[in-house]
Amino acid sequence: MRDVEPASPAEAGDGHAVYAEQALFATSPFNLWLTSALLYAAMIGAYGLAALVDRAPWLMREGPGAMLDYRARLALVLPLIICSNLGLQRFSRLGEVADAPAFARALRPGVRWQPEFPMQRLRWFTLVGVVVGLAIVAIASSQGASAIPSRPATFVWFCVTSSLLGALFFRGLVLTRAGARHTRQVIEEDLQIDLLRIELLYPWGRSAVRTSLVWFTVCASALLLFVSTGMTLFTIVTLVACAVMGLWVFVGTMSQMHRQIRIAKTAELDSLRTEITVTKDRLAADPAAAPRLQSLLAYEARIAAAPEWPVDQTMLVRVGVSSLILTVPWFGQAFAGMVVTHLGPH
Repeated sequence: MRDVEPASPAEAGDGHAVYAEQALFATSPFNLWLTSALLYAAMIGAYGLAALVDRAPWLMREGPGAMLDYRARLALVLPLIICSNLGLQRFSRLGEVADAPAFARALRPGVRWQPEFPMQRLRWFTLVGVVVGLAIVAIASSQGASAIPSRPATFVWFCVTSSLLGALFFRGLVLTRAGARHTRQVIEEDLQIDLLRIELLYPWGRSAVRTSLVWFTVCASALLLFVSTGMTLFTIVTLVACAVMGLWVFVGTMSQMHRQIRIAKTAELDSLRTEITVTKDRLAADPAAAPRLQSLLAYEARIAAAPEWPVDQTMLVRVGVSSLILTVPWFGQAFAGMVVTHLGPH
């Protein structure tokens, strides 16, 4: 997985290199969603070709009916996790590029809103991810080693796919850490808070919503691996944990913003109330003190009423709707079961 410089002027605008996941889409002649769909189709097509070479089954008999072979189910789900991850990372990136002027307006001049990613560390973690992916395939295949010589093509496909998934996971750790550290530093040191225009801080809310969407969607794709077991205690705990983590991605960023707004608001109100006290003491001696006092009191009321969370109702609705993506695997399984029950042979 090679990290390259940006290929499009829009992305070069922040002065940072585009890492490999973004370069894949930046150099594609198609849009985000079509590129993701074509990538998924190519990976499934590669498995289909490997299965044809190995004469591997897609279905297996179970009682009077048939169900998808577990290798085929893995072959459908693993590329979905990869493509969901890549596509939604790109979606988030394009949203941040579109919000770049809004980010800049809320920061001190000259501050970069986009983090710098440690490319050398990314390459090392890519290697670690590839090794871990291969190790997982080796361990999973150890008990069925006798089948490997008869199905070498599908084995190679699983090795490549697991390596790619492992690389994306470990690269994601580096990218997430770098992004979180940069966001925290920018919020604490470089944010310019206009208490009368909190909406200038909404880009961070929109960015957090997009990040939560990535988490929810990738987790929902991964949960497809467990839908055949039904709603067990394990799957319920996993579902709740994914929902909590996705929400925490949003709440964590907003909490940092909330803290800085509270600090700015407290400082402004303390300064205002000191000035109000001084102006009130001068009412008898200064004719201009009375109208100034009225202005100060009105301004104090506006500052006191200023929102302390840089979110609006639309963002909250989007986070709530995004969390419902986690339920899609089980609704899909229930729907498929209903179709089989009503349309299958009686």
